[in-house]
Amino acid sequence: SFNGNNIRRWNVANNSLYIQSIIKDLVPFEEEVLTKQQLLNEYVMTSLRTKEGIDLDYVKTTFGESEKNKLIDFANKYELDEKLTTTQTHISLTKKGKFFADGIAADLFTIY
Repeated sequence: SFNGNNIRRWNVANNSLYIQSIIKDLVPFEEEVLTKQQLLNEYVMTSLRTKEGIDLDYVKTTFGESEKNKLIDFANKYELDEKLTTTQTHISLTKKGKFFADGIAADLFTIY
């Protein structure tokens, strides 16, 4: 789960520990606090999978102008291959780009 801010939680993977904890009325989970960079990566990965794509105004407001500019520069490479389109406000996958969504997102993570 994600709290909408910066904490991600998940149930422990050990079934025996999970069952024993539930018997004791405990919910066994692990959690991590996401860095600003991890939050940006999460946003990019999930947004690329939507019809609207990455909202550049949101990126600017939440992560800063320099992050917005990095995304635009990055998108140029994939626009040449007709896998991404960029407007004044959004970066989104093309029909062709949808087949490469995970690879594009992974490649994007490497620019930071």
